[in-house]
Amino acid sequence: MIIKMNVTTQNNRLLSIDLARGLAVFFMIAVHTLEVFASEEVKNSVFGQIIEFFGGPPAAPVFMTLMGFSFMYSRKSELKPRLLRGFKIFLSGYILNILRGVIPFTLSTQLEMDIAKTFPLEKLNEYTILTIVDILQFAGIALIIMALIQEFKINKYIILFTAFLISMLSPFLWGLNLNIPVIDQISELFWGDQPIEFSFIANKIAFPVFPWLSFPLLGMFLGDTMKNSKDQSTTFKYLGIIGILVLVIGVAISYSNVDYHFNDYYHSRQGGMLFMCGFVVFWLYINKLILDKVPQNKFFDLLFRWSNGVTNIYFAQWIIIIWSIAFFGINQSSYVTIILLILTFTFISHFINEFIIFRQNKNKIKQTE
Repeated sequence: MIIKMNVTTQNNRLLSIDLARGLAVFFMIAVHTLEVFASEEVKNSVFGQIIEFFGGPPAAPVFMTLMGFSFMYSRKSELKPRLLRGFKIFLSGYILNILRGVIPFTLSTQLEMDIAKTFPLEKLNEYTILTIVDILQFAGIALIIMALIQEFKINKYIILFTAFLISMLSPFLWGLNLNIPVIDQISELFWGDQPIEFSFIANKIAFPVFPWLSFPLLGMFLGDTMKNSKDQSTTFKYLGIIGILVLVIGVAISYSNVDYHFNDYYHSRQGGMLFMCGFVVFWLYINKLILDKVPQNKFFDLLFRWSNGVTNIYFAQWIIIIWSIAFFGINQSSYVTIILLILTFTFISHFINEFIIFRQNKNKIKQTE
C-alpha cells in the first residue's frame, strides 16, 4: 500500500504534514542534545554540522509553519477557545522555564555544584531564566494572532505579503525599548534581542514574534491554498518549485555576508529568512514525495505519533536534557556519548508521550461512561 499526499488522517490532517513534523521532533531532540552536551570538537565536525543543519530549517521553522498550516485545517473555528488555547500555551512556556531552568539553576548554585562555576552569573540568574522567551511563548502569541486574522477573514495573499514584510523589516525593530520596565518586558516578546552567548543559550529572546511570525503566516497561506486545491499533488509541486526559487534567492542575498544574514539563527535577517522560508516549502514537498513513493511502515507510524504529541515531547526532552547536565556536564561529551544520549532522550521522551496519551484516552473513556 502506498500513501498518497491527498490521504488524510482521521482528524483531517495531511499525512505529509505529520511526517515533516514527526521528523522535526527527532531533529529537535538531536540538536538540543548536541548544543548542550557536545564538545567543541564534536560540534564543529561534519557530524555536528549535519545535526546543526537538520536542527535548523527542518525543525523550528517547520514546526511554526505547520502550526499555521494545521490551523487552517482545524474544524474548530470559534474565536474564544482559540484565544484561550493560545494563552495557555503562552503560560506553559514559563512553566517549562521553571521546571527546566529556574529549579535546576537554583539548586546547582545553592549547592555550589561544579557546574555552577561555569555559569556567567553577570548574565544568568533566576529572573533571567524565568523570562527566557522560547518557542512556547511565541507559539501562544502566534495562535492568538492567527485566531484574530481568521476572525476578520483576511485574504490569504495579504497574509503572505505580511509574512514577507515581517521577514524583511524585523531587524530594524530588534532591541528597541522605551526604558520603561513593564513595557519593555512586554515588547521583548515581540522584538527583544538580548545576547547571552553561553553554551546552548545564545540569546534570552530565542523566538521573538518578529521575525518568527513569518513562518505561521506562511503556513496559513499554504494551508488555505492546499485546503482549497482541487489537485493537491500539482499544487504542492508548484509550491515546491517556488520554494526552491525563494531558497536560491535567500542564498544569493546571504552569500556576501552569511554571518550577518543568519546572525544567531533566532534573529535571522533578510537573506536567512528567505532561505528558511523557501527551504520549508521545498521540504514539505519532499515529504510529500516520500509518502508517494515509500509504502506505509511502522517508522512512519512512529513519526505520526510524535507529530501528534509534539508539545508533550517538547516539554519532556527539555526537562530530561537540562537535568542530565548534572551527570554529563556542559559541552564535554564525545561522538559516541552524543549518539547514545540522542537515542536515550528520544526513547524516554517517546514513552513519556505514550504515557500521557494513554492517560488522556483513559480519562476520555471514563467521561463517556
